[in-house]
Amino acid sequence: MVKKLAFYVLMLLLVSSSAAAAEGGAPSTHRQPNIDEDAFDQFVQAQLVKAQSPGAAVVIVSGDQVVYTKGFGLADRASGIPATSTTLFELGSTSKAFTGLALLELEYEDKLSIDDPVTRYIPWLSLTYQGQPAEVTLAQLLHHTSGVPFASLASIPISSEEQALEQTVRALSGTALDTPPGDKYQYATINYDVLGLVIQEVSGMSYEAYMSGLLQRLGMNNTVPAAQLKDPQRLARGYKVGFGSPHVYEAPEYRGNTPAGNLVSSAEDIGQWLLLQLGTKSISEANRNIIERSHMPDTSVGSDVNGNYYASGWFVTTDGKELWHQGSNPNFSSYFIMSPQERLGVGVLANINSAYTFHIGQGLMSLLQEQEPLPAEADFYPQLDRIAMISLSVISVFMIILAGKAIGIPGQLRRQRRIYVPPKGRRLIGLGTALVLTGACVWGIGLLLKVAFVGLPLGVVAVWAPMSIIWLVYALYLFVGIAFLFFLTVWLFPSVKRRSGPILPAPAEEVI
Repeated sequence: MVKKLAFYVLMLLLVSSSAAAAEGGAPSTHRQPNIDEDAFDQFVQAQLVKAQSPGAAVVIVSGDQVVYTKGFGLADRASGIPATSTTLFELGSTSKAFTGLALLELEYEDKLSIDDPVTRYIPWLSLTYQGQPAEVTLAQLLHHTSGVPFASLASIPISSEEQALEQTVRALSGTALDTPPGDKYQYATINYDVLGLVIQEVSGMSYEAYMSGLLQRLGMNNTVPAAQLKDPQRLARGYKVGFGSPHVYEAPEYRGNTPAGNLVSSAEDIGQWLLLQLGTKSISEANRNIIERSHMPDTSVGSDVNGNYYASGWFVTTDGKELWHQGSNPNFSSYFIMSPQERLGVGVLANINSAYTFHIGQGLMSLLQEQEPLPAEADFYPQLDRIAMISLSVISVFMIILAGKAIGIPGQLRRQRRIYVPPKGRRLIGLGTALVLTGACVWGIGLLLKVAFVGLPLGVVAVWAPMSIIWLVYALYLFVGIAFLFFLTVWLFPSVKRRSGPILPAPAEEVI
């Protein structure tokens, strides 16, 4: 009887413990995907060749493990330094998820609420909509529904000063919003710089110091704000495409843009970051709750053009099955993607600004899911580079033709085959018409550039676009100027008909 009672008690305890585990959210059975390292290597290398990327690093996590991490190509082509899993890369906009997490941590500690207006923490920040003061909340900045225009990127100052973050936000003050706050999704990188300043004001320490402490607590010892990098030699050299190949490019320092795009990290550390995001790394319950909240998108507004919603530094698909974000700096790019249900994550870092980081991440996720990777979409920057080179070639041909014709003019003047004819009557009208047409060409080029570069000034375009683009812009203006000068010369000094006798000043009707 005692034995039977003991048996029933034991069974009851087992059943109760199983039910408790289920209620506690015990992880579901995870099927380890097929890790074919050779296939992964071949896929990544093939895409990097197409991307013209000097180097890259990739990490894959599954369940609670890093199952693949590897460097490809070179971190520095001139020195022949290979890229490895510990090489540091600038993250670009994948930095935003770190800033979002820091903000939510402060909210968890009751030091702020994301529903608060931003002016509670930055009283001097003035934003308007249709000429009236607009109240923007932290949540709207977090979810890119603030109405701040995308072109506000141009207001971020080049600065390496400690006060650069405040300078950046002050440069935004007075901006007119494109839409009412909370009305529509519109990505604007500077939103997260404002949040970085809020973190600084609330925490009582610099954004960089607060973020460094958070990263240390998360065990990410090799992820730091760019300005706090103690060993710059570990950072890969950045490159930018131009005239068909990548070139070393030292981008200006935008220290004030650190919360939105200037953290640096390695594939090794990003592996730990993905495990944290998937909830498979051992962390406190508080941190787990904060991370889960950072994945909750704002669905009160419409999705973006690709059908995604925005959370706290993460794009979330409408079905919630994938979270991802792409990062771009003038000379670096990154891409992180996760499938929480399958407990899979992929991170890609590269030392060139390329859409292929996105394709590599998407393709590796497809391979993990035993699917065929989709064909790569055209990379925007090499496309621009090719268009610029073709356009430069065409303009060069016309300039050579003009130059050939212009070379003979001095000799024709010496031989009196061209003479000066004052612009009068119809000739004066023709000269005025030429001036108007030249002005219209200059205005048209400016308008075309404004549309093509979504309102960004040429100085910003020079930092972000391929090198050939700026040469094209200069060539366009130079061609218009030279063409006008050539026309002016032949108009004021027209050629005259040959005569058998001495050449006398010709009447206007005999010039051609």
